[in-house]
Amino acid sequence: MSSFDLNKIQGIIKNMGFDGWLFFDFRGSNDLALNILNLPKESHLTRRFFYFIPKDGEPKKIVNAIEAGFLDHLPGEKLKYSNHSSLTNHLKNILKNVKSVAMEYSPLNAIPYVAKVDAGTIELIKSYGVEVKSSADLISMFAAVWSQEQFNDNKPVALEITKIVRSAFDFIKTQLLSGLELTEYDVQQFIMNEFDKRNYYTDSPPIVGVNENSANPHYAPTPEIFKPIHKNDFVLIDLWAKTKNTDSVWADITWVGYAGTTVPEKYSNIFNIVAKARDEALSFVSYRFADHKEVRGFEVDDAARNVISKAGYGEYFFHRTGHSITTDLHGSGAHMDNYETKDERLLLPSTSFSIEPGIYLPEFGVRSEIDVYITPDGKVMATGNDIQKFVLPILS
Repeated sequence: MSSFDLNKIQGIIKNMGFDGWLFFDFRGSNDLALNILNLPKESHLTRRFFYFIPKDGEPKKIVNAIEAGFLDHLPGEKLKYSNHSSLTNHLKNILKNVKSVAMEYSPLNAIPYVAKVDAGTIELIKSYGVEVKSSADLISMFAAVWSQEQFNDNKPVALEITKIVRSAFDFIKTQLLSGLELTEYDVQQFIMNEFDKRNYYTDSPPIVGVNENSANPHYAPTPEIFKPIHKNDFVLIDLWAKTKNTDSVWADITWVGYAGTTVPEKYSNIFNIVAKARDEALSFVSYRFADHKEVRGFEVDDAARNVISKAGYGEYFFHRTGHSITTDLHGSGAHMDNYETKDERLLLPSTSFSIEPGIYLPEFGVRSEIDVYITPDGKVMATGNDIQKFVLPILS
């Protein structure tokens, strides 16, 4: 965990125009708060606590007398409670003259990833005349922003995993032209071996999907469940990895190929639509930042989804366009999503996310995934420097 930086947090609160940030947890219900407050997820928390960070001045801790020491590593005055009335009295006192606080709350539950505080607790805080606003963008500023060291650590990984996916398609070519049996699982294990050679970490083995399996966004072969790969099969490979360094961040891409010398039009046509959607979403972000305008996650999803819908395949794009990338593969920043949720979080400098539109037909699915990084000065770049332009003819 990173060290707790009160000055940094108070700077973020002021930047967002809030009077303070009120953290709440009950029995580990708010993992976002636990992360920011440097409390291990396995902490044995059995009672409610509040931690209030005002935009200026000393924080306040409200802790149960039974477990009063959990927040001792944090700055601020400790206020103990034992019964319900003492808890509410402390809350009234610390929120006196406070007009607005940020909490892990999402209006209308538009962004469920940040909706960690229960409705009753929100009602309680509002009963004191305090406006409760979402901490979604504060969390992004605190937890989704990459350091320069993280970017430097990620850059070679982004380049290498593109080499690995190309090597995986070469492996398929060699096996098929040699007349050897080959399965999705074999290709998956080939990639895992390449990760091991480079001392990379992945939280689960990559996706290798043939034909109809490529149409399942979350399919992955196992030692027990897999399909063989034959000539003239369509193959999707999705792989993600990072270094084993502390606080390393992820690289995550998806490529597709056809096990033949010439790619049939039915595959090329779908890929071209998906690639256009991918590129339109990337251009949209680039134009917005170049014009110094805000851009939010749901807008990027719209940019990609509109391309696919206009091409007549909207019903087959049943997945969000992308996800935040941090030390977690699906990070705590903005997701490119106006489908599963409406992600209204801002895209921020020094953050990263995937763009991965797809068309998932019954017989095959196409996804093209790139990672995007926004530099500290607002330049938008695709990491890895190698964006797939066409379906690879694997046997050519």
